Amino acid sequence: MRAWLVALIGILFVAAVLLLGTCNPTSQVVDTTPVTTATVATTTTPVATTTPATTVVTAAATTTFDPTLIGTLAPVSDLGSPTLGYLSTVSTVGLDAVIFGMTANSAQRAAGTRFTPITPVGECYLATPDDAPAGITFWVVAGTVERVDIDTTEITTRSGAGIGNTEGRIVDMFGERIQTSPLPDGSGNLLAYVPRDESDKIFRVMFQSDGEKITRFWSGRLPWAEELGGCPGQ
Repeated sequence: MRAWLVALIGILFVAAVLLLGTCNPTSQVVDTTPVTTATVATTTTPVATTTPATTVVTAAATTTFDPTLIGTLAPVSDLGSPTLGYLSTVSTVGLDAVIFGMTANSAQRAAGTRFTPITPVGECYLATPDDAPAGITFWVVAGTVERVDIDTTEITTRSGAGIGNTEGRIVDMFGERIQTSPLPDGSGNLLAYVPRDESDKIFRVMFQSDGEKITRFWSGRLPWAEELGGCPGQ
């Protein structure tokens, strides 16, 4: 009887232990592995600094002319008496004592009168002598007198050629030394007197016609003697 009781008690003890084991909750396994946070490397690209473009402004070239070169008006007290008049004559090298290549100042002294600019004074400008017949215009280029234009019947060449002569008369007077060419606008002809002498090869006397008669003429040094449009830049 006791053996049976002891066995029963043992069975009940084992059952109790098993029952208690099933009643305890299973311990949760906590993952303690540290969470690795991915660090995204942010590369900051420097903002390109744009250097403002430097604009180089080149000033327009200006030319300052020496007053003595562009024809400073000579003092009245130094001019003497006027020398240009209706008896003045044109040659290949100038008008009376005013010779091509003279400075404007020297030319005024030779003419005995001041020159008054009729176009803006610059590297090339036109001027008329004050105490002289109307119709005389000098070209002053780089400070020297290079040409004289005649627009009056009162003044002629030393040979007597001038405004009002026919083209035929001019050719008869100078023969083969006259080279005739039509004007660019077709309004007449240009008769160029070309000197024979080698020493005068840079000079010309030019007669402009309306196709029949001479309407104006001039004398000067090349290249200005062949210029039909006036002073460059005027």
